[in-house]
Amino acid sequence: MVQILSNIEVILLSIVSEKPSYAYEIDKTIECRDMRRWVRVGVASIYQVLKRLEEKELVYSQKEKEGRMPDRKRYYITDSGRVALAEASKRLLSNLEWYYLDLNVGLETSDILTPEEMISCLTKRLSLVKSNIKRMKENFSVGIEMPYKKKEVIKNLIYFREAEERFLQEILQELQGGQL
Repeated sequence: MVQILSNIEVILLSIVSEKPSYAYEIDKTIECRDMRRWVRVGVASIYQVLKRLEEKELVYSQKEKEGRMPDRKRYYITDSGRVALAEASKRLLSNLEWYYLDLNVGLETSDILTPEEMISCLTKRLSLVKSNIKRMKENFSVGIEMPYKKKEVIKNLIYFREAEERFLQEILQELQGGQL
């Protein structure tokens, strides 16, 4: 039976698949790869998700001791975990996802705002979007060698932000023209 995994479960399985790791190491990997820009994962949830993956028998842990440090659990992927990870990767790459965007929630609830308040908020967001695009493009074009998958994730994020920029400009034009 194929197990449907959450995005966080897939990310943690992938990291453990690359290298058996402690929860702390997994958190540092997420941080170093800047994954929190595109997946919501907190430190506390890492421990909860690892426990869930262990209950599903997709990972197992071994307590290890280094020097005077307290015992820590190192997580290893199981054969079932590798199968589940491969299936999840195929599913995520081949299917469409829904976009649960804060912007959509804000637009849906914006009836309570005046047009001036909306213009102010969307102008602020547009400024942040432009700044974010600029920063990602600078990081992308620095010429630093990066793994293929990281490069593709950054390109995808840039394309999404550029589409958002065009969308926000269009809404602002409509608002400023009094069309809403």
